[in-house]
Amino acid sequence: MGIMVEGNEEQSKLQERITADLRERSRRNSKNEGEVDLVEDSEYLKNTQKTSRFSWFWFVLITLAVLSLAIIFFIK
Repeated sequence: MGIMVEGNEEQSKLQERITADLRERSRRNSKNEGEVDLVEDSEYLKNTQKTSRFSWFWFVLITLAVLSLAIIFFIK
């Protein structure tokens, strides 16, 4: 029974260290809250454009593809 108590003490010490580490990380992250890195700000999207006047074209292509698949599978 003494071993179990000792084991629990070691586990509680580990839990305390983990909790302290998480609190520290939380404090650091809250300090950097003003520096939000959004996807829109990333370098990956720097020279990309949103879908413009040709978005209807993609809608028509997808609709035709779905209709074609439906016809192929329902006729059999």
